[in-house]
Amino acid sequence: ARFTCARVSGHLPMGCCVSKGGADGTYAVSNKSRRELAWRRTGIVGLRDAHLKDIPSVLFSDAGLCNVVKTLDVSNNRVTVLPEAIGVLTNMKTLSLSRNALRGLPFGLSRCVHLKTLVLDGNFLEKLPADVNFYAPLAKLTTLSLRRNSLADLPDAIGRLTALTHLNVSGNNLKGLPSTIGQCVKLETIDASENQSSTGEFTVPKQLGGCAALASLVLDGSAVQTIPSAILTGCTRLVTLSLHACPVVLRELEETPGWFEYEQRVKGKHGKKITGNVLIDGARGLDDGVDRREARIVPHSGRV
Repeated sequence: ARFTCARVSGHLPMGCCVSKGGADGTYAVSNKSRRELAWRRTGIVGLRDAHLKDIPSVLFSDAGLCNVVKTLDVSNNRVTVLPEAIGVLTNMKTLSLSRNALRGLPFGLSRCVHLKTLVLDGNFLEKLPADVNFYAPLAKLTTLSLRRNSLADLPDAIGRLTALTHLNVSGNNLKGLPSTIGQCVKLETIDASENQSSTGEFTVPKQLGGCAALASLVLDGSAVQTIPSAILTGCTRLVTLSLHACPVVLRELEETPGWFEYEQRVKGKHGKKITGNVLIDGARGLDDGVDRREARIVPHSGRV
């Protein structure tokens, strides 16, 4: 169905733009014309640290403004609900809602078909939409950051984000990554560190080996016990595998097919630094991501 601009209830239907809102979460009215003119001219709507409880409704009710918004930053406010009408911002490329109080995402977000960067760090999200039709239209999304939420799992449908290159799900309650993550073949970096799941072990699926472009996989503190050989052999650009505080047995990892090739890539990446002894520690030797004084691994390392 075609999505058109609609009026959305809010504290101020005129919705203006000042750097700070009122203490009660309403949006101040000063300099309305000048600031809305700046929004229209630049396509950048900056609403950080404005004490907002709601996103100004003018963004969704003014057809001319709907069409020009390219960046919307509502970080560090008190927004509890992202309105369904967010879908009218069809030309938006960057949306940042970090450090708010969101508990869910509206289906309307899927209509932001030009969205490239979505930042939702530091909210109260416990789950993401499971509908494949939510993700499929987001064919241009390259960066998804969900740090410090309360996610217990990622839906299988996330595999439909085929343009995704950077995924950050650190600081949640995940018990692993879904096998469908292997469909995100353009992934270059994944940070799934510090996930504390009640089930214990954090599962890294072998299907991730299908992401040949993956260069950085950070899993510190997420109770990873094994790394499938398919990842070490299939992710031929992997040069950062970080497993600090993970119960991985060093000997078993060294015997995993593909580990030797991974180590060679790490050494090749840092070749010039090694020559200058930059990565040499007198007690530990080359920092290839492994603490060889312990029975368990405490990698690494130079993140990309």
